[in-house]
Amino acid sequence: MTSRPAVGLPVVELGGGSRPAPGPLARQARRIAAALATDVVASRITDADPSAWGPAAGDGLGWAALPRTSRPLVGQVDALREAFRVEGAARVLLVGDARWTLGAQVLAGGSGLLQVLDSPDPGAVSHALAADLSGTVLVVTDPAGDTPWIATVHELLAAAVAEEVGPRRAAERTVVLTEAGSPLDETARAAGSVVITTERDVPGAWSLLGAPGLVPAGLAGAPIGEVLDDARAVAELLSADEAGNPALELAGVLVAVGAGAVRLDPAEGPPALAEWVAALIAAAGGAPVLVDDTDPDGLPTGPTLAPAAARHPDAAPDDLSGLLAAGREVEPTVDALLARVTGAEPDEAGAEPDDPGDGDEAADLADEVVRTGGPLGAELLLWQYAAAAAARLLDGEAFGPDAPATSTTPAPPGPAGATGSATPEPLGLRGSDGLVDVHAAASLVPSGDSGPAAALRALVAAVPPGGHLAVSVWLDPVDDASLAVLRGELARRAGLPVTFGWGPRDRGVLAPFRRDAPRPGALCLVTGDPPDDLVPDPGPALASLALTEAGGVAADVAARGVPVLRLHLTDRVAGLVSLAHAIQGLSPHRGTGAD
Repeated sequence: MTSRPAVGLPVVELGGGSRPAPGPLARQARRIAAALATDVVASRITDADPSAWGPAAGDGLGWAALPRTSRPLVGQVDALREAFRVEGAARVLLVGDARWTLGAQVLAGGSGLLQVLDSPDPGAVSHALAADLSGTVLVVTDPAGDTPWIATVHELLAAAVAEEVGPRRAAERTVVLTEAGSPLDETARAAGSVVITTERDVPGAWSLLGAPGLVPAGLAGAPIGEVLDDARAVAELLSADEAGNPALELAGVLVAVGAGAVRLDPAEGPPALAEWVAALIAAAGGAPVLVDDTDPDGLPTGPTLAPAAARHPDAAPDDLSGLLAAGREVEPTVDALLARVTGAEPDEAGAEPDDPGDGDEAADLADEVVRTGGPLGAELLLWQYAAAAAARLLDGEAFGPDAPATSTTPAPPGPAGATGSATPEPLGLRGSDGLVDVHAAASLVPSGDSGPAAALRALVAAVPPGGHLAVSVWLDPVDDASLAVLRGELARRAGLPVTFGWGPRDRGVLAPFRRDAPRPGALCLVTGDPPDDLVPDPGPALASLALTEAGGVAADVAARGVPVLRLHLTDRVAGLVSLAHAIQGLSPHRGTGAD
């Protein structure tokens, strides 16, 4: 992170790139910003007025006040951190769903004192159990207080800490973040743990400046007071119903991308920033988001991406429909996110789907650069206001109730022309190569097909025109990290935008499929048996919970008419090799090759 500027205003620069003047994307974004200003959207966000989005938003608009209302947490967290330090506990282990933990990771930056466990994967839990628990503060975030996998992991970790420091000290070193009156609230207080109440009217993706984000990050040493000060200092600017409001301009960019895709690359920004922004865009109803290191043509957009000034001015634009890459800075003293954005491909008449009157401009949205900058707190609030304003035009469900990874609510019938129905086909076992089991609907993969190669070809062929392929991997992001490399190869072979995420934290990957009218595309989930060599072994219960979560997601998405394939690795190492061979067996563009 760079040093904080003397004047901490958020910045949005439209136009730029290889263009001498603002291009069509910038012009569209500014027209949209002017319309949002006319509709007084920014001030209604600040006033927590649900009229801009509908009644469903009424219980989820408390986030705009957090820069002010969260201030008392700073002193409380400082006191707790000092008390834990005296006790010899400086490391923070945060357990919770990624809806609530991503914000803490962003605020903590690269601090090695914060470890996050946002998955019931046995390998990830084993890593947590093997760490030095004698100097650990356990933070559990579960607003509803009844999430099964969080309760199971909490119990395992609490018992392990108690073995190290004793039951009483273990309870005193546990901080629980939950809603007042939840089941977890009652049990945690009875056990002698520290309980901090979370905000009922703040959805997960918007909770970064509330207790779920500030408490874990602050305990790990993040300057949360400065973050709140910077956010509060720009709240009036972001509340202005003026076309030049940077949040409205950024909202205009998100809307102008239209039916395209957006690429985020973490680059030199805080860890988890790209995933957090992706979750906001997804909540707003925005385009599918890719967070990765290469595109289908091998153009580098990875972690070593240079600032905009170092990019070659003649670099060819990505042939995907969007590119949004996190760079280092707008100027030497401003933390920033560099966004290189292109819109959707024009239709046969040359018109942009979301802007039918601007066909000529829609054909040339490529190679424009959008830069956002400012101190961390200011820029985070900027993105929140922008996503909230964009949700008005993108038909997002930004502020509705937070849905768990699995859902017991019946899905609505699939959209017209989709392969699904109100009573979807079960995702049964359709084949196996001995290392990878194939689970899918019979209409997608008939029984008797040999294994993952044929199943992947069928899934790629089922992606509707203009759609994308999403890959959600429900394994250990540490030990199984090499799976992420396959995204680029799959995109090259399939000739499609491919999103990638680690379940259950990949809200940005799954969100386009979780709406009543899902975006066109297909979903591939990857699960696996637990490794045989876990030390310590957390037991079989977690493996069952992880599969239940993943299976619930697959069924929920399939019920919305989306083609879904679940590939289960019976051996994680050998299964990965088999999966890689299956991907390499796809012929470039739409997967028509042989095994």
